[in-house]
Amino acid sequence: MNTLPLVELRDWQALTDQLSDVQKLVHLAVRMDQYDRDALALELTRSMRRAFEDELSIQANRIGCPSRSGRLNNSPILSQLNETARAKADSIVATFNYDLAAQVVQIKSNAPKANRNVYASQLRAWDARRNSWKSAQIAMDSDGTARSLAQQEFYAHNGRGGAARLLPGKAVCPVCQGWINREEVPLAVAQSNPPPYHPNCPHYWATKPDKWPEGTCAILWMGE
Repeated sequence: MNTLPLVELRDWQALTDQLSDVQKLVHLAVRMDQYDRDALALELTRSMRRAFEDELSIQANRIGCPSRSGRLNNSPILSQLNETARAKADSIVATFNYDLAAQVVQIKSNAPKANRNVYASQLRAWDARRNSWKSAQIAMDSDGTARSLAQQEFYAHNGRGGAARLLPGKAVCPVCQGWINREEVPLAVAQSNPPPYHPNCPHYWATKPDKWPEGTCAILWMGE
């Protein structure tokens, strides 16, 4: 079973301690709380489970078993997805609250006489701008994490060899570019080095596994 990466949370509370009373009230009204965190963790768990099951189906098709579909029942893997979702939700909430505090400070710098109405108006616009790209980033990260785990579990149970190539074929990160430069690598090597490798990482392993013999698809492990 994979261990979860440690998440370094931004200390938004230390930053809000430096705000004025009006700024603290504004931050309190807008910031994400435990309810938001729990709702986000639940949604992340659901989306990651869908991605995990979908990836199992994709890999089954690649070994020659298109009739098999992923189905993740209650298991240690589902518990791991739940734990991962909670850790990601904690990070998302902490980052939002930190960025919110920084934006409150910026508004004060641009408009020293800003009142609560000015803060509210400018923060709504800021939140809309931020959400226009942040939601896609969060979805890509959680999807990539779930699919990488699904590949690892699928080939741990069903592996018979093969190769893989990291896609897309362009990167800005040296780690990603290093894997791309290696072109095809053994499937076992790929599954031992799962992406995402950094925040906002778009890369994934395109697998080319050995085909299973005809008539053996019924014994495939598909998350049950």
